[in-house]
Amino acid sequence: MRFKRAIYTIVAVAAVLMGQQAFGQNSSINAFSPYTFYGIGDITTPGNAILRSMGGAGIGFRSAYSINSMNPASYSMIGQNSFLFNFGMEGINVYSKNAATNTSFNTFNVRDVSIEFPVTRGLGIAFSVTPYSQVGYRVSKVDTRPDVVSDLGYVAYNYDGSGGVSQFKLGAGWEIIPRLSIGADMIYYHGKINRAFSASITSFTGSDVYYSVMGQDDERVGSIKADFGLQADLINNDKNRLTLGATYELGGPLNTKVTRIVPSGNVITGDTSSYENFTSAFALPSTVSVGVYYHNNKMSLGADYAFSDWANKNAPDVDNGVAFRNTNTIRLGGEYIPSPGDVRSFFRRISYRAGLRYGDYYMTIRDQAISEKAITFGVGVPLGMTGLSMMNLGVELGQRGTLKAGLVKENYVKFSVEFNMFGEDYWFVKYKYD
Repeated sequence: MRFKRAIYTIVAVAAVLMGQQAFGQNSSINAFSPYTFYGIGDITTPGNAILRSMGGAGIGFRSAYSINSMNPASYSMIGQNSFLFNFGMEGINVYSKNAATNTSFNTFNVRDVSIEFPVTRGLGIAFSVTPYSQVGYRVSKVDTRPDVVSDLGYVAYNYDGSGGVSQFKLGAGWEIIPRLSIGADMIYYHGKINRAFSASITSFTGSDVYYSVMGQDDERVGSIKADFGLQADLINNDKNRLTLGATYELGGPLNTKVTRIVPSGNVITGDTSSYENFTSAFALPSTVSVGVYYHNNKMSLGADYAFSDWANKNAPDVDNGVAFRNTNTIRLGGEYIPSPGDVRSFFRRISYRAGLRYGDYYMTIRDQAISEKAITFGVGVPLGMTGLSMMNLGVELGQRGTLKAGLVKENYVKFSVEFNMFGEDYWFVKYKYD
């Protein structure tokens, strides 16, 4: 009875947090970058706080005490009488600069909510809600052409964007034979992105400001995809485990429904609007990832490589000088625990993590290829004597962009807090007494 009440409480809390996560993705600024002006915005780093603190390397990660949504084959690792519940939050501080200005922005939001439980030995099910992409920008541009200034005055164009896309995953992992597991996730992408623009005129002969044009795009995303995973233990004994992992994520159209409110007539003097509804051709890439993960009683090391074919799925935006590119990403990381089973020393049971990540941004702008790089650090603080439940703290220091061609260079700091809760009871057993 007590266990059932605990489960109901956990599910209720998860439902509330999932609702907040989805709502936050739909209506607030969760990122702040001019690079989110195009495409679907910033693609978030996958994985829980443990793996993100290790550079994001997790394709080969298997654990009976932690949920790994990066590879559904890992769900088969859960114990027969276990229940896992994770939820985390993330804060981001972004510092941007170009040739003329410097800006900064910070935000803090719910990052992950996930649960995992067994069906039978070697078969586990997991459900998670995580952000997939985030949009947030405010961009201004002043038209300095002499003919425009002399006829109208100073014309400033303003662009604002907010929102993002969440991914809901429901998957299963199955150990089909000893040391070999397969898995699959059904993924539902859901979200809303708002993009608004306006043109304001400051009279050349006075100080009055007039807003002559205002419009916006409301983009609504609702699409179902899937991913598939495999994990094979090359070494698995009492002291060492070496796991090879691979995943394949289906790409294809995101089925984004766009409602566009646009001015009719002259872009400066027009004051009427028209409505247009259409489906965007934007598509998600197919992604192939491979990874290897080594684990012993004190140490873990992981390495991943991922390839995504963005350019094969999306046409370039010639008018804005934007083209999609296929991306390559490398993720490396490790973890060290001085003495995992030492119940006499709390500090010797703390996990220490570090990693790095390097990859391509999925667009080129003004013929400039943009790279992303980050180093990560983290600790896992055990909750209780066994340390099976943990509070995970992580920091990521990253950089993206360039000052070439009038673009923006960004430095950022991400802080993450995640609670990884482990519980035990028997599942799918009919009790004689309750």
